[in-house]
Amino acid sequence: MRVLIGIGGGIGAYKVCEIISSLSKTGIEVKVILTTGGEQFITPLTVATLSRHPAHTDRDFWQPIYHRPLHIELGEWADLLLIAPMTANTLGKLVYGLADNLLTNTVLASTCPVLLAPAMNTEMWEQASVRRNWQLIGQDSRYHSVGPAAGLLACDRVGMGRMAEPDAILPYINSLLHTQGKLDLLGKKVLISAGGTREFFDPVRFIGNPATGKMGLALAQAAAHRGASVTLVHSTLPDISIDDRIETVSVVNSEEMHRNMLAYFPDADLILMSAAVADVKPANYSAQKLPKKLLPTELQLVPVPDIIAELSKLKQPHQKLIGFAAQTGDIITPALEKLDRKQLDAIVTNPVDLPDSGFGSDRNQAVILNQNGDSFGILPCTKLNMAHQILDRI
Repeated sequence: MRVLIGIGGGIGAYKVCEIISSLSKTGIEVKVILTTGGEQFITPLTVATLSRHPAHTDRDFWQPIYHRPLHIELGEWADLLLIAPMTANTLGKLVYGLADNLLTNTVLASTCPVLLAPAMNTEMWEQASVRRNWQLIGQDSRYHSVGPAAGLLACDRVGMGRMAEPDAILPYINSLLHTQGKLDLLGKKVLISAGGTREFFDPVRFIGNPATGKMGLALAQAAAHRGASVTLVHSTLPDISIDDRIETVSVVNSEEMHRNMLAYFPDADLILMSAAVADVKPANYSAQKLPKKLLPTELQLVPVPDIIAELSKLKQPHQKLIGFAAQTGDIITPALEKLDRKQLDAIVTNPVDLPDSGFGSDRNQAVILNQNGDSFGILPCTKLNMAHQILDRI
């Protein structure tokens, strides 16, 4: 896979170094176009060292040292083009099809998806002309966007205009490389549960599990990148930037998870139940921390509501309800039983007793089973890649 990165003139250019390095480490080939403005912030030597390819500048554009025009070569080479930081100037040129440098000529000479990461001062971002251009570029299905975010800007202003962080840009890059920009969930509402619930028996002690919410977040990112309107009901999540197109609802225990999933369920087209919800909770709760000497030697437990079974009974014909099963040993037999007993459209079963899989890992593997008796294996991969394979199948 090949990513071409155009670096514009802005202080956010320093963040792109992390993006180049991260992509290269995962085996994605990266080439870089440094605009004249971008060269004021980082050097060609920096990006060439990180990408293992020479940095291309406007000086190269006008030199007859290539067998074919450079912008044609680069445009045909790229599977994805990222422009970060994208300035107001570059935005205006893209909207009106103007091409007066290597970057803008390469955009016009390519057909791959383009991911835009704008960055500028708040007053610049809020100018009517910039807002109009941003709306116009959003009408072109070739262009995708991430950010900008609000925060402290280089001009000491606090407001909208910060370039998105690498941990928000990198998942979008990987999504676009998988989908090639298709928005097959556009207009769909996707509801996802994530993380492991905590069932407290006093203010500081609880019954829980190791679930981190990474799989649920990956599903939310994948669905949002494919055009869906996403609601993510979560108990735990990784500490990273979350796309503002994902509505997040934070819960703690199974009761809160149950209440919120029921509330959002009627409007959802696709429901992905990836949370590791507790099966039982302590029968008694102490509002005060229990002294060590008063801790019970036997903890009485009571069942919690079976959320997915309840949703299954409420499911309408247009809705798809997908369960998840974290298993050890034989992962197929118990998953088939759960699929049938809860009348799910499909279930994703994955091992948690194998290396580099399951709870807390950035990678996973699974088997998807559906009501027709079909099965589809997902080999070890990143959780974002697994999320896209799940969405591909359903």
